[in-house]
Amino acid sequence: MRAASDPLTDAEKTDLDEALKAVRRAEETLARAQAHLNRTAGRIGSADRYGQKAAVGRRVGWSRQHVTALANAYRAGEPDQEERTEAA
Repeated sequence: MRAASDPLTDAEKTDLDEALKAVRRAEETLARAQAHLNRTAGRIGSADRYGQKAAVGRRVGWSRQHVTALANAYRAGEPDQEERTEAA
């Protein structure tokens, strides 16, 4: 029978912990950036110019319907999905 031992060294544990923290920070940064993009697309898409929503969608790679939903939420003053999740 083998002696019980920790398969990871302290240095390996530290490396993994630091990498995990970096990923979590990046995820938080990405969520904030996505919320900003959603708000910006909603604000710009809510303009009453012909083709505005389609142009925003083409620029960011989203459907016009998605931009319409963001624009409607922007007009209604609703927080975007990420903000609703954080508030809950």
